[in-house]
Amino acid sequence: MFYLSKSILRRGRVLLSVGVLAAAFSACGSDSDDSSSETTAADATESTASASDVTVTATEYEFDLSATPTADTKSVTFTNDGKEFHVMIFARINEGYTVDEAVKLEGKKGSAEDVGEADAQPGQSSTVEIKQPLEPGHYALLCPLTTKDGEAHYKLGQLQEFDIPG
Repeated sequence: MFYLSKSILRRGRVLLSVGVLAAAFSACGSDSDDSSSETTAADATESTASASDVTVTATEYEFDLSATPTADTKSVTFTNDGKEFHVMIFARINEGYTVDEAVKLEGKKGSAEDVGEADAQPGQSSTVEIKQPLEPGHYALLCPLTTKDGEAHYKLGQLQEFDIPG
């Protein structure tokens, strides 16, 4: 089931209410660099070879992956190098739904399947152990928290979507 645990929601609300999640909101956008989307055969091989253990590094409003998860991924370590508290939701987005729809429905009505959740204060890490092979499909890693202005971190760029082929 794809949902935020009550402790994560409570912690997020507390942090929001005391203003800990304040940051340089003028830099919220995600800059796109065409050169970063180019993948060489060597990059693809390296990414596949190291995908058993993936590290997701969070900063203000970005997720950087050490490799793209594959069906063989066994663990995902979530490291917060940012200045704000962040959450990582790892979910399979089911066919017929978008990430936005799955988030709005909190994964209900068959919109998504929860793979794992992690949260980390600035400078901390946590690990999600994946117990079974990831099934083919469309996946997302995202931070569902919102800024003090009400914008979701994932809409500001803290989102990685990828497919696991069948």
